[in-house]
Amino acid sequence: MGISHEYHSAPRRAKHGSVSGKLRLLGAFIAILLLAYAITAILEHGAAGADETPATNASGIAANILAPLPMQGEAASDSAATDGTAGAQAATLETFGPAKQSAGAYTVKAYDASVIRQPSCGQVDLNYFSDAAFLGDSLTVGFSDYQINLGGALICGYTGVGPDAIVNRSAVKSPTRGQEVALDVLAAAQPKKLYILLGTNTLTTLGASDRFLAYYGQMLDMLREALGDDCVIYVQSIPPVRPSAVAKKPGLASDVLRGVNEQLAQLAASKGCVYLDLWEALADGEGNLKEMLAAPDGVHLSAGNGYGAWVTYLRNHAKYSADNSWTMGSAYSAQ
Repeated sequence: MGISHEYHSAPRRAKHGSVSGKLRLLGAFIAILLLAYAITAILEHGAAGADETPATNASGIAANILAPLPMQGEAASDSAATDGTAGAQAATLETFGPAKQSAGAYTVKAYDASVIRQPSCGQVDLNYFSDAAFLGDSLTVGFSDYQINLGGALICGYTGVGPDAIVNRSAVKSPTRGQEVALDVLAAAQPKKLYILLGTNTLTTLGASDRFLAYYGQMLDMLREALGDDCVIYVQSIPPVRPSAVAKKPGLASDVLRGVNEQLAQLAASKGCVYLDLWEALADGEGNLKEMLAAPDGVHLSAGNGYGAWVTYLRNHAKYSADNSWTMGSAYSAQ
């Protein structure tokens, strides 16, 4: 009986061990599947979270941004004012990325009058002005009144005029030729150089600069059409005046004229003209007309020193050309 018992129990133990092994293998397999599923879920959840658009509240302000971004945005919220971050700008969804630009929203200033103005360029002989014309107001009339030597240049000086008189083809009075239309006189003469000095009469009151510059631009267009591209047009800055004259003519104050001349330089450059900054020769350190160059009224130039300084400046600031009649000893003279 003992032998029979041992013979039957051995196969049962072997069978039992085989079942237990299979269960352990199955359990390990299930555990691996569960672990893989958990890892996959974690990864998918993380990727989905990374792609989610930041949630916004009713005002459109991003609510789940971890750190403030240095971008332009709306005014800081009330909470920023209470937690010590007043003045910081709240980031909004619309401000992410580069700032949006719209037409006319910005201005690029390439240069100013100090760059535009004609630099000193040797010195021309007075014969340089033999084919030139001068267009201006009473300051230009002084060339005729004081018989200033300008090498035979055509003087179109008319007391009390501004660029509007030229544009409107008004009848103006020359002290030497009588009534005439300035544009017709210049068109008939066809000068190779034209020097313009207008503005002192027009800008005596404040707020007149816009109208003045608008007419000035129209005048330059009309002169260019009448004289052609071969004529060099010189736009001269409006000269400074003495402080005593500003009391009666506030539009001629130094700071006002500086602003107008800056715009005049830009206008000249845009029209292909040469800008001459007379302040280099006529203004003192405070931006007033030098006392030694001024006539008693503080606006016009004295016959000797004033016009002498003006003509010398013009001779030293002619646009360069190898054909210019340079004075002996000048930087560009062949003698």
